[in-house]
Amino acid sequence: MSINSEQLRVLVERVDSIVAARKGLLPAVQREVDDAARRRSDSDRLLELLRELKGIEKDQDALDRIEGALGDLDQLLSSFSAREATLNALRARFSRDTVNIGVSGEARVGKSTTLQKFSGLTDTQIPTGKGLPVTAVRSEIVNSADERAEVTFRDQKTFVAEYIHPLLEIVNGHLDVPLAVNTLAGLRTAKFPETLGSNVDSISTDSLNRLLDAQRSIDTYESLLTGGVRQVALDDLRSYVAYPSKEDLDAEKATGTPSSRSYIAVKSVKIFCHFPRLEGVKIGLVDLPGLGEIGASVADMHLRGLEDAVDQIFPIMRPTDAEGYAKQGIASNIDHLRRIQPGIKRRGDLITAGINVTEGLSATVETLRDDFERKINRASSDPIEVLEYTAIDDSSVADLFDTLLRRISDRLHTMDQEVLAHALASEASEADVRGTLTELSRTLTELLRLIPIPEKILLRQIDRIASDLIHEYNTFQKKLDDEADEHSDWYVAFDADVNRIHAESRASIEDGFFMGRAEWEFAARGRKDYYNWYRDEAQRIRREITAQYGGLDVFYDEQVTQFKDDLINIFLDNTGDLARKFQISPGDDPDVTIDKLAAEFGGTIQDDDLDSALALLKDVKFSFRNNVFLQIANHLKELANPRESFLLNPGANNPEWENIREVLGVVGNYDHQLGRLSDYLTCIATKANDSIRASLLQHDDRFHEYLSVSISFFNDFLYRKDEENFKHLVIRSLIKEYRDYILGENTGVSIDGKKKDLIDQIKASIEDVSDGSVEQPHRAVPPKRASPHTPAKPTKNESHPSDSSPVETVAVPPSDSSAGEVSDEPWMTPLPGSTNGVFTDGGWRP
Repeated sequence: MSINSEQLRVLVERVDSIVAARKGLLPAVQREVDDAARRRSDSDRLLELLRELKGIEKDQDALDRIEGALGDLDQLLSSFSAREATLNALRARFSRDTVNIGVSGEARVGKSTTLQKFSGLTDTQIPTGKGLPVTAVRSEIVNSADERAEVTFRDQKTFVAEYIHPLLEIVNGHLDVPLAVNTLAGLRTAKFPETLGSNVDSISTDSLNRLLDAQRSIDTYESLLTGGVRQVALDDLRSYVAYPSKEDLDAEKATGTPSSRSYIAVKSVKIFCHFPRLEGVKIGLVDLPGLGEIGASVADMHLRGLEDAVDQIFPIMRPTDAEGYAKQGIASNIDHLRRIQPGIKRRGDLITAGINVTEGLSATVETLRDDFERKINRASSDPIEVLEYTAIDDSSVADLFDTLLRRISDRLHTMDQEVLAHALASEASEADVRGTLTELSRTLTELLRLIPIPEKILLRQIDRIASDLIHEYNTFQKKLDDEADEHSDWYVAFDADVNRIHAESRASIEDGFFMGRAEWEFAARGRKDYYNWYRDEAQRIRREITAQYGGLDVFYDEQVTQFKDDLINIFLDNTGDLARKFQISPGDDPDVTIDKLAAEFGGTIQDDDLDSALALLKDVKFSFRNNVFLQIANHLKELANPRESFLLNPGANNPEWENIREVLGVVGNYDHQLGRLSDYLTCIATKANDSIRASLLQHDDRFHEYLSVSISFFNDFLYRKDEENFKHLVIRSLIKEYRDYILGENTGVSIDGKKKDLIDQIKASIEDVSDGSVEQPHRAVPPKRASPHTPAKPTKNESHPSDSSPVETVAVPPSDSSAGEVSDEPWMTPLPGSTNGVFTDGGWRP
């Protein structure tokens, strides 16, 4: 191959640039390699612990669960191992100091000659031959100042697995009794047939012949099956990489002495030598034997591991004067090459085919190209480019080499990115890992449940939880009872809201009675009957004032929400980690949470009293319209039916009255009547507004009494009706159903300590493998939720009542869902959650 100094300089720069660019990907790959190795190691530990647990388990149900988990974990471990192998190959690819071109082809197409021309090497480094295939081992030839070869040998185990088993699998397909060879000794004694019968395909025949050759020649390579690496002089390399020559085979047939088949023990060969015509070019050539030979398994052996070894593949075809078409060997060669590096999206980026042109065969060359396009490229959206060259011509091979390097330079960065993305997205995806480990965690939780808690200990846990709940609910009710008569922070906030609404209403009264002064005066002009309009206006103002104070609904809604949150949090704070189990978070709508709890407990605990308590809690409501308006209705009567007389001098000893009907009902001075009308309306509206404010500031809404009664009935339903039922049905059922969340996994119970310790270790190992992404209940009592109304638990030195004696209740007008017109008459509203009685302002009535 003839390359001048300028061409050589360009080649050196081009290759150096390619190598430097891909090394930039190494840190990301190394992180993934380290992570995969760590997770594989953690998975190994997890598998070991699970097998240990299986060894001490006696319960058949538990054993079945463990066996299923072992199977899932084995698959996960295989995925991690495969991922690690893929990433290691990727690391080797990006760490290479050379750009590698793999050359393949059937025997006698000029492959070895092309390799020699590329490199400037001789038959010593790249053996050639006539008639039979020569190269039996995949060889990588690296441009280097050193002169040596490194031969990597299989060990006995990998020899049987990688070389014997693929061949044996093909042969066994023709045998009535399949043969098994699992060791080198087994190969020596195996009874292979001499033939496979009639009408046998050539692949099977070739596989049998290779097995017979391996058996006959075992003494020539057995000592080499060490799994090690040996440095070999280049002059001695041929015996390790080449098939026996025709002369060798003739001598074997004549004498019965097996030819040396050292190549069988060889896994790969790396040759370091100087490429005379490519000084300083970091290039490697990979000789790919076996592709297109009869045995597909042989090709598979040579292709294994090429994920890291080649950057461009050059399969060679060569027509003859009698053959100018893409025969089966060519198609098989291309098909095998398509399997290499599946992450690369376009095969045409990785593979470039070549036709070795012989003088005088231009017609068959054209025929071969057309046949290749028709059979291999036409039906594909990813065609493989075909280049023509002459293997024995230096300048032709030089041009070919330059073309291949330019293709690598243009496309390698994209291919590297695709290979990296494929490696990261292939084996053991995070979703698969998380799914497997989550299921394993569930299995272990079930196994924990199968470890019985002694009844004495269970009763102590039941009593603790029930007592804490009863104490906190009683304390909370007492707190609400006390607040009904105290000016707490709640009252301060409420009073501020009332004063704000009063001030806004007063300003609106003074400014045209909620219409604006100009708009109101415009509406008044031209009225013929000011007295009746006065009555209509009074009722309109009544509605406006009512609507203003209706804004208190927001205040009541917030307090009811807090009330429900407090009761829910008391329950969750005393039942371990149920909030996480049910995915309940601070700030959730309490009614949604109550529905969630009711649905969950309805399918597990199935207790009517608990259902009733939850239903009552959800139905707690309080509104201005339905509960407060009754208390302020008297203050609005004057606006509903305004009187006909008006006091002109309030507070005087001799009161003077004015008849409103007479003033407004006669034709008179318009401005005078309008002024008197404004005075009348301002007086009664202001009086109503002031009276409502005074009434509300006395807290006639009785809101806290209503909440107190609501919690009283909630407590009655939950535990006062039947405390034993609450303890031994509700709490026992909760522990049974949600044991790992309520008690956590540290119950303080000495139950089969070794088994529990193992499960604890396995749970911890799951966390290691999953990086904490798997949900695992692990604590018995979570931190308290922030709640301004939830009472603190007493310290150990304090005592708290666990009795369930009723707390006196006070009758209040509770909420109603009606949104219709409000009358001035008393009404009756059902108690929230109740269907068998009503609450009136006279008390509870069945």
